[in-house]
Parts: sequence; C-alpha cells; structure tokens
Amino acid sequence: MLSIILCFLLQTAPQPSPATEVAPIAPETLDRMAEQSLHTDGLREDAFASDLWSALLERTKELIERRHEIRTLKARMDSLAEDLAKLHQFIEDHEQLGADYTAYRGVIDETKRLTEAEHATRRQQERFEKERRREAARQKQSSEKNQQQQATAKNRRLKNLGFSEIGDNVWLSKSAYAYASKTVPEQRVFYQQGPTGIMQPMTAIENRSEIDYSKMTISGSLLNGDSITRNIGVAFVFRDAHDNQIGQETVIIENARPEVPYPFTGELILASDRAFASMTSWVLFADTAPPATTSNPATPPPGSQPAPPAAPVPATPVPPASPAADPPTSP
Repeated sequence: MLSIILCFLLQTAPQPSPATEVAPIAPETLDRMAEQSLHTDGLREDAFASDLWSALLERTKELIERRHEIRTLKARMDSLAEDLAKLHQFIEDHEQLGADYTAYRGVIDETKRLTEAEHATRRQQERFEKERRREAARQKQSSEKNQQQQATAKNRRLKNLGFSEIGDNVWLSKSAYAYASKTVPEQRVFYQQGPTGIMQPMTAIENRSEIDYSKMTISGSLLNGDSITRNIGVAFVFRDAHDNQIGQETVIIENARPEVPYPFTGELILASDRAFASMTSWVLFADTAPPATTSNPATPPPGSQPAPPAAPVPATPVPPASPAADPPTSP
C-alpha cells in the first residue's frame, strides 16, 4: 500500500520541462546589446572616470548578487536531487525486502551511526594533529627566535671586544702592523780650520736609521664564531695606492674551538718602497675539524692470565785472548 501511495506521489509531482536549447548570441548582437545597456545607464565613450567607476561598482555588485543566487539555486537543486534519490532508494528497498525492511532500515541506521562516529573520531584526530603541528611550529619559531637573539647578543659582545666578522662566522680582531728598520750610511761634509788657518773640507761617515717598507710584521687574533671545532684559513692581501697587490699573508688555525681567540703573528715581504694603502682579508676555508682520536692501552680480557716475564738470556762467556806470538828473529 505504501509503495502505491509513493508511486502516486511521484506520478502526480510536477515533472520538469525538458531543457530547450538556446541559440548562442552573435558577437555583433552582443556588442550592440552591451552598448545599448551602457547608453541606458548614461555612459558613453567621453564619460568621466568617476561615472565609469560608479557604474563599474554597480555592475560588480549586481554580478556578485547574481552569482550568489546561482549558488543558492544550485544548492537547492542538489538537495532536491539527493532527496529524490533517497525516495527512489526507499521505494526499491521496500519492494525488494517487504516485511524485512524494518530490520534492514535498522542496520542502515546503525551503519550510518557508526560511520558518523568514525567521522567524528577522525575529525577529532585531525584537530589534535593540527593542534600538535601548530604547537610544534610555535616551539620551532620560539627556538629560532631565541637562537637569533643569542646570536645577536654574541655578535654585539664580539664587536664590543674589537672583533669584526670577515665571513663564514670567522671573526678578526683589531690588528697591528709594524715595518722593519734599516741602517743607511750617510756621508757628511764639514769644514775645519787647518794649521795654516785655511778652512779645509772634512768628510765623516755616519749611520742613520730609516723605515724599511719592504719588510713588515702583522699581528692579530682569529676567532671561530661557530658552535663546532673547525680548521680555519684566512688570507691577508696588501695593496698600494694604485690598487696593486704588493704582499700577502696566509694564517691557518687548526682545531679552532668555538669563541676562543687565537693570536697570530706573521712576517712578510712587501714589493714596495712605501707604506701600503689598503688591506683586504677573507676566509679561505672553515671546515669542520675531524674528531680527535685517542689510543687506549690494550687491556687483557677478564679472566686471562698475564703473560709470564721473559726469561733472562744467559751471557755467553768470552774466551780469554791468546798471547801474541813473538816475531821471529833473524839469526
């Protein structure tokens, strides 16, 4: 009886009219309709920008409203299609199962309840996972912020101590440069009165000291700003007023520990007879130092007996030397 009533309801329900195909609008007709619509709103090619902007806003709002209406109608159509599908399924189930439909419906409801519970559990797990990822991201961000603050404080402290970074987290202290000195003989002429009362020229050789610009000593300190032990190499290049290279020095620090200043002093030869004009330094390498290897004395395994001491080697007696024979005498 129930199926008869449902079939009657479906037959008496208004059926949607078959879709009729609409012919596409020709491009010329579409342009003419659009131009006429703009003229209706009082817009022409010589209209002011403010009028065009106002018209554009109105058309945009109207377009948004139409899109919203279309989405609403589509949602309603989807809901009606779902209800119609459920109704068809209900009729088919009732015709096939008959009296067993109640039990079948109970199984369906129980399955639906379990499925919804599973979906709820999954949503809760997804929410927990999202919270966990958000907390991990927050902790990572906080850790990075703390590390950045510590690095900033460390850099400020090193700068206050007179260090400056030259690359790869390698720091160079304020350095000093000193030229060598050399002794140069100098001839001096002076006049002295002779025995006859006439002034006579006299020559004297004197030694004077002057700066030797071809030899120089450089002194400073290098510091490893990283958190690991590294091997560091730094190059120093000296140039004259014409930007020509006149000297160089390479400083290598092996197993440089973190934040420990390593002093260095180097003597170099300069290809110049005057003071250098500029100095450039850069990092040649800053490699991770291999871990130090330590050798422990070999220990016998537990329970083993120590090796007995080696037996002394008996001394081999040396036979006494035989007396030398007398040389033969001539008769």
